[in-house]
Amino acid sequence: MNNRKAEFILGIIGSSLAAVGVLLTGIITMFVVLATSADHGMMTQDEIIGISFSIGFIGLNLLLALVSCVFGFIASFKLKNGVNVKGWSILLIVIGALCFFSYGFITGVLFLIAGIMSVSKRQSEKNQFDSFE
Repeated sequence: MNNRKAEFILGIIGSSLAAVGVLLTGIITMFVVLATSADHGMMTQDEIIGISFSIGFIGLNLLLALVSCVFGFIASFKLKNGVNVKGWSILLIVIGALCFFSYGFITGVLFLIAGIMSVSKRQSEKNQFDSFE
C-alpha cells in the first residue's frame, strides 16, 4: 500500500470546504425563497423570471457542492486504502475542474492537486524493483 497522505489530506480539506459550501448554499437558497415568497405580488414578470433563474443556478451549485463533498470523501478514503487509485484520481480531477469553474475555486484547486499528485505517483514500490531482476 502506498503512502498517499498528502492526497488524503488535500481531499479531506477539499471535501470539508465543499460541505461548508453545501451549508452556505442551503442558507442562501432558503433566504432567496423566503424573500421571493414575501414580495411575490409586487414583482414584475421579468423579476420573477430572473429570480427563478437565480434559484435554479443556486440549486445547481448546491447539487454540485453536495456531489463533490460526497465523492471527495469517498475518493480520499479509497486513495488512502489503495483501492482503484487511477479511477478515483481521475474522478478527483473531474470534480476539481467542475468545482474550479463553478462554485468553489479553492475546493477545485485542492481536488485538482490531489488528483494530479495521485495519478503521477508511482503505483507501488514493487514496480521499482522489477527492473533489477
